[in-house]
Amino acid sequence: MITKAFKWIGRHQVTAFFILTFLITWGLGFSYKAVMSGKYFVLPLMFLATCGPALAGIILSCFFGSNRPSAKKRISWVAFIISWIVVTSVFIANHVFINKGPVSPALVALVAISALPVAFVVNLVYTRFPIVRGFQLKSLRSGANPAWIFIALLVFPLLTVVSALISRLLGQQSPSFSSLPAAGFGLAGLIAVKFLYQFFFFNGTGEEAGWRGFALPRLQAYVSPLVAGLILALLWVPWHLFLWIGEGRDVLTLSFWVSSYLFHIPSGIILCWCYNRSRGSVLIAGIAHASANTVVAFLQPLEQKIMIIVLFVFVVVIVMIDRMWKRLPEEHPAVQKSLSN
Repeated sequence: MITKAFKWIGRHQVTAFFILTFLITWGLGFSYKAVMSGKYFVLPLMFLATCGPALAGIILSCFFGSNRPSAKKRISWVAFIISWIVVTSVFIANHVFINKGPVSPALVALVAISALPVAFVVNLVYTRFPIVRGFQLKSLRSGANPAWIFIALLVFPLLTVVSALISRLLGQQSPSFSSLPAAGFGLAGLIAVKFLYQFFFFNGTGEEAGWRGFALPRLQAYVSPLVAGLILALLWVPWHLFLWIGEGRDVLTLSFWVSSYLFHIPSGIILCWCYNRSRGSVLIAGIAHASANTVVAFLQPLEQKIMIIVLFVFVVVIVMIDRMWKRLPEEHPAVQKSLSN
């Protein structure tokens, strides 16, 4: 029975990825509401839940990916410890400078423990010295043009600013640029802290290592980038369920889910476009995702209808230019052929 199940997973890696992702995130979904209600002792479980897509991709990659030479054990652990220190420091910085919260030795210790799974993912996905042998993503050596770092950083902020300006011209609700929490270098520092927090604890680590790093290249072996992006978006939205419950969102209304899909469908296609255009770089997808959430955090409230229209217009442009309804060639760095899906 175990052997048959193992063979089935090997032949249906994308399906197994989605199942495992939801088992991890939804199985630990209670932790979101608990932490946001002040029960911080379950913070490690919340971080594990957020890393659901990444952990699912890592587990399946280790079992069914091709092995690659590993670095010396000492170097690998040094890389992991550095990753751990960095992600812990980023969380503390966000807590102090963005949330204006107090710091205590107990908090630092709790965050350091909670950051272990995040550091584990960072070590495997974004360093050359992974502590686990056998892990391999298609895009680890994508050869992306460095210019895509700037494109990924700017694409969502520019679309958001355009939406805000259009809203203002139409006399509708738009964020006030004068209400930003700081100016000059102070604002730049806050944006940098928020961006790094989003990248490590949500978007670039927990999510993109799985959604784009594992699932997308395997989907694109069988369907076009446009179809693959739509499939991911359909599952990406409900994956957030327990996070949104913890945040107090109105998840029992149809309008909430309609607006969520209207935001996430074009956003997901844009992230797929970034991933493919950068020759399959998880880093670029993670930067774009973190940049999107960072700019929204500083420019609230946004006129939803205008923002949705701007996102869809941009999607139509990139779909037409890149002909995203056509499948990518098998040799493309953003495509990974598996046995069957």
